Amino acid sequence: MGPKAEGNDMGFHCSDCVFASFSLHEESGLYQGACSRGYTLANPHVRVSPECHFAETPEGLVPTVDPFGEEYLRTSNVCEQFRRPHDSVR
Repeated sequence: MGPKAEGNDMGFHCSDCVFASFSLHEESGLYQGACSRGYTLANPHVRVSPECHFAETPEGLVPTVDPFGEEYLRTSNVCEQFRRPHDSVR
């Protein structure tokens, strides 16, 4: 089983998680992210949509909406389902 994401000091980001994928939007030069677990990834420092769904680096995108469509009240940069690729079941 992978590390607990809550309150970790190692600075994990969704960009380190096996469930997240990121792509570079060529026109803007900014990254977009998606989470296969259903979390909406966005830049928490930008309040306007669709701009909030882009960031200069993948690490700038964090969960902002949970899989049930509710605001994600994060205590860390990642959700409880966070898994690094080498922690996945082989």
